[in-house]
Amino acid sequence: MFTGKTDPQVEKLLAGTEIYADAQRVIPVIVNSDPTSGAKKENLEGYAIVKKGKILNADQVKRLQSVVFDVNTYDFKSAKRCQFVPYVGFIFEKAGKQSHALFCFTCNEVSYGREGKQGNLEDFDPARKEILALAREIFPSDPNLAALKEGN
Repeated sequence: MFTGKTDPQVEKLLAGTEIYADAQRVIPVIVNSDPTSGAKKENLEGYAIVKKGKILNADQVKRLQSVVFDVNTYDFKSAKRCQFVPYVGFIFEKAGKQSHALFCFTCNEVSYGREGKQGNLEDFDPARKEILALAREIFPSDPNLAALKEGN
């Protein structure tokens, strides 16, 4: 459980911290990067979930939360003009409600949404290495994650 204070910009980006901070479980997923792939399937923001990993353990949740809640993870002053192509997501669940973080390693952007719907988008360049390491730990045999470079 996250107990620290959050910056107002992060609070706004997440549209509230309660589910992210107090999740009863966090489910890692890999999604199909085609935005129309989830039309009739379980999806996040329209991207079909193609694989679910094991529920994160307490250490993994803590590491993920340290990125999510750190104001230095984000670049609130600029916006990128690249296409959002997500690959890895994390579904946070608490009392029947869901929030998620959907990560694109092409642009280093993350989308924070609720109940599978599109949320707020922001750059996460400074935390790419940590998120990629966590994703590789959870999905060790995924060739696409293995092929990604750690740097921007």
